[in-house]
Amino acid sequence: MVQKIPLQPDEIVFLKGNTGTVGIVKFAKNGHIFIGTPDKEEIVMFLEKEDLIAVSAIKSGSFSEDGIKSLIFLLRDVGAPLVVLPSDHPTSKRLPMVASCGERVRLDCNITPGTHPEQDILCACDDLSGVEIKGVKGGLEIKGPLKEFKVEKFQ
Repeated sequence: MVQKIPLQPDEIVFLKGNTGTVGIVKFAKNGHIFIGTPDKEEIVMFLEKEDLIAVSAIKSGSFSEDGIKSLIFLLRDVGAPLVVLPSDHPTSKRLPMVASCGERVRLDCNITPGTHPEQDILCACDDLSGVEIKGVKGGLEIKGPLKEFKVEKFQ
């Protein structure tokens, strides 16, 4: 099943799971994000207006939603880089949020948070695992088991 959700550049969609939340916005401009890798390299990812920034929080609730908005602001508006940890790094167990960006993002509960330089996969809670999100003109296409979401202004 594919759901289409309208999304403007000044809005955010929250996908709600029992144990986690994912927030998604449009990149809303043509630009780039720097990605620091475990190999001490820096990748420049070029993004367009309809591309996405998705942030996954390991918890649910308004506190997590505020954190998601903050991380999106840092990435999209301030220009903070994404940092990818080595797969065996102990800090990955303590990350409260992780982010991904690009045209399409797959949510998966079976990966280690913060360790994937490829930007088409994002660690998420069990009940959002398997959801695929694609940025399309004027909104999102979401495939997979999605129970609850809300759209609100991103300020």
